[in-house]
Amino acid sequence: RVHSRHIEQPMISAFARGTRAVAARHLSTVRPAAVLPGASRHVVAALRPSLSPSAPSPRLVCLPGNVRFVRSASISQPNGISQDKPTVEIAKQMPRFYSEMSNEVLLIYCAQGDHDAHTERLVREIMAVDNTSWDAAQTVLHEISTANKAGMTFATLPYKVGLSVAVMGGLASIPLCFHLDTVMWFNEHFVTAEVAEPEDLETWLEVGSWAWNWMEPPLGQISFFLLTLQFARNQMLNLGAKPYTHRLQQYRANRLEKMFPAYNAKILADFAVSDDWTHK
Repeated sequence: RVHSRHIEQPMISAFARGTRAVAARHLSTVRPAAVLPGASRHVVAALRPSLSPSAPSPRLVCLPGNVRFVRSASISQPNGISQDKPTVEIAKQMPRFYSEMSNEVLLIYCAQGDHDAHTERLVREIMAVDNTSWDAAQTVLHEISTANKAGMTFATLPYKVGLSVAVMGGLASIPLCFHLDTVMWFNEHFVTAEVAEPEDLETWLEVGSWAWNWMEPPLGQISFFLLTLQFARNQMLNLGAKPYTHRLQQYRANRLEKMFPAYNAKILADFAVSDDWTHK
């Protein structure tokens, strides 16, 4: 009878050796303690290469739902002193731009919704399809970005109107409640309520107490109406319905796919969704 533990350890070791070869070429750009989401908790995956030949092997900490890389090796210096800090040479090798990152690291940033990463991913798609250089692909990228923003000035008009109304309404509510001259004017033209005694309007708090008799119903009703709209939107999301923003993003993605059919639809869609609405 063969116990399962006698088989499990060789299988894990063999898997680690195989994945180490695949991961070694790009894990040097992954920071210590970087997390790869979605990895099986039963698997010990590839290790980061050691920074010096004499450094001990890194160790892995396996957590449920992910695999976390933790380097326990020290860095050997020329004078024989070891320390857990990088050298100048190692610092110079660190990528500073998205264009310097490997494809694997770039995909990690794309999975996190980074628009600059989506942009670089689209540039590499253009390079691969058109067989062109990175600099030449910028021209096509500009065309795609311009096409993605076309018509968005009008499409984002509901957002702009809502922003303007919210800011103006919030600012206007302050003098309508506490400024005596404004309150008197509003009462004369829209409310026609009995004016309070002069001794009851000596401070701005007293003015607000008087104005609140007619300001409370509209302000309370508007607040309740916005609350019900927010609740309705949440129920739409629970039912899988698409609010206006999601529909607009999907429209932009479908439009780019039709205008540039030579490129991968998924890459175009990710770029369209994460891109700004209008030109900055």
